[in-house]
Amino acid sequence: MGQSPRFIGEVEGADLYLARGTNNSLCLIQIRDEEWEQMGCGAGLGVGSTLESGTRIEAGTFKFPDNEVGEGKRTPLSDSVTVIYFP
Repeated sequence: MGQSPRFIGEVEGADLYLARGTNNSLCLIQIRDEEWEQMGCGAGLGVGSTLESGTRIEAGTFKFPDNEVGEGKRTPLSDSVTVIYFP
């Protein structure tokens, strides 16, 4: 990690953090019940992740294609993170 993680919010019981990785990549970290659950880093300024429930997270400049979002509703969690909830 190139930078200390920054807390951005909670989604479905998971605490979400953003950090800069190597080569200025953006990393999304998920912690649940005070334990490391998942981390993903994007090669650039964005990264996407899907929770077990199907809820999706877009961080930075990353956007899931419209055909993968379908009837999902994009809801901002912070200035740089969007959550996609499905009905």
